[in-house]
Amino acid sequence: MACRRWPEPRTGWRRCLRGAGAAALVLLAACTPGQRGSDPPLGATGALAAHGLPELRNPLAHDPAAIAAGAKLYAQHACVTCHGRQLTGAMCPSLVNDAWVYGADDTTLFFLLRDGSVRLRARGVPRGGHDGQGGDMPGFGHLFDDAELWQLLSYIRSRHAAGD
Repeated sequence: MACRRWPEPRTGWRRCLRGAGAAALVLLAACTPGQRGSDPPLGATGALAAHGLPELRNPLAHDPAAIAAGAKLYAQHACVTCHGRQLTGAMCPSLVNDAWVYGADDTTLFFLLRDGSVRLRARGVPRGGHDGQGGDMPGFGHLFDDAELWQLLSYIRSRHAAGD
């Protein structure tokens, strides 16, 4: 390693560690998916929805390629484990019936997927109807960027509309 060749071991190691720490922060920032910070999420309309959330509309709604990509994401991640292969529920609610726990609008569903149910309730979104199942849903914003979240929602809505 280059750090071992420095003539001043104490100072050299500190510089090496400081440089490694800075590099790690840069890599961590580069690996964070989606839009974060003050940027509005993909699909923002510029208006505010209920509870002060930015109003969102799925820019990939009814797009066959987005639906197919969403189906693939759904099958490859924990969605299947909790909501079932056919989206009819397992240990968590069905995604194809009309019992939407927090609401069925794009804004609510996007933030539920991205941030999880605990953060959604913290923003003032009440838990509504249920179908006898449910705990808290984790957020998946650390796994998916905004476009992938919209792909998942496109897939779920396509299955809900089909009545599967």
